[in-house]
Amino acid sequence: MKVIQQMLGHADAAMPLNVYGHLFPDRLDEVADVLDARRTQALASMAA
Repeated sequence: MKVIQQMLGHADAAMPLNVYGHLFPDRLDEVADVLDARRTQALASMAA
């Protein structure tokens, strides 16, 4: 949630958790994996 907070510019992690947490209650690991993969891709493209 801290990564999402920073990406969206929220003041604290409670905001995105309260707003978006209900969307994927049984798929949080999958969502985290996709976010991590996309972040890794974005960082690699910035370094190139």
